[in-house]
Amino acid sequence: MMTRIPRSMFAAAIAVCLAAAPTLTSAATAKKEEAKKELTPQQQKMKDCGPKWADYKKEKNVKGRAEYRKFMSTCLKA
Repeated sequence: MMTRIPRSMFAAAIAVCLAAAPTLTSAATAKKEEAKKELTPQQQKMKDCGPKWADYKKEKNVKGRAEYRKFMSTCLKA
């Protein structure tokens, strides 16, 4: 046979859960932010080549996916 839980205890349990929720969420968010800061070497190269592509594109007046891929290929190999 099941025993009934008094409403005040149930309300207290809900209040504790709701109070702890922001703490758990902020800890998970902090871990995600920490993981985002560390870039792999490939990601760092991509980040560095982006502004170089913009300068190259303005200087040589080129556009299109084929030119972008050609430029990125040479930039990432360097």
